[in-house]
Amino acid sequence: MKFTPRELNGNINVSRSHPLAELAWLVGGLASLLTAAYLILWLASELFAPHVPVEIEVWAGKHLLKQSAHTPSPALQQRLDALLKVLPADSPLHRYDFSVSVMDSEEINALALPGGHIAVFAGLLKEIRSENELAMVLAHELGHYAHRDHLRGMGRGLGTTLLAATLFGQDSRAAAIASRFLSGLEMRYSRQQEAAADAFGLQLLVARYGHAGGATDFFSRLAERAGGRLSYLLASHPHPQARISNLTGLIDSADYPVEASCPLQGGQLLN
Repeated sequence: MKFTPRELNGNINVSRSHPLAELAWLVGGLASLLTAAYLILWLASELFAPHVPVEIEVWAGKHLLKQSAHTPSPALQQRLDALLKVLPADSPLHRYDFSVSVMDSEEINALALPGGHIAVFAGLLKEIRSENELAMVLAHELGHYAHRDHLRGMGRGLGTTLLAATLFGQDSRAAAIASRFLSGLEMRYSRQQEAAADAFGLQLLVARYGHAGGATDFFSRLAERAGGRLSYLLASHPHPQARISNLTGLIDSADYPVEASCPLQGGQLLN
């Protein structure tokens, strides 16, 4: 029997699919894998952050402090210690050895760093007008420690950075832009954390002074020159007016008295 080879239709070494379709599948598959990896890191940070030993936090905090310019502040430490004294006896915050310093930045912000170190930016201190306002700021940061938000934030930040660097390269501008965008997707959850820290700070403020005076004064001044709520869409903090409304609601529901704030003592906080 004579063998008659059949003529092949097309090249068997070339896919019949369009190259763009195959590229789309490859990119989609890679994006899915990276997204899954990011979500695993995010979930791990949520699950394990509350269980990280304070000793590990202290170790991480010391390494972070080496990379930032900060100046220990005895004036702020005195205010912080006064707040720590009115914490409930069973508060887990007593396990920390808290310290506070000033960072040379005009940004109006403060940070809760691992291990119990609070960094207050010089730009924020320039806005403080009373002891009660300052106490509210420091008490708010203590709220982040109480809820372990700082460790959750580190886990999410690691996932965001790894995802962006893998997609676009470690030092690329695209990676930086993507990392910022992905971080923006998490901001709604961060706003929830900020609201919870505000509630904690309010309770501690009342425990310190016996009333809620000064709880919203700092945010009221920020709200006067803040843009619309759209400008805060990707901000890590809620709009000042939203924070005022939230705090006012808490004050009313708890029936906290509101009295005059104490003038700022000891002159400039930056000296």
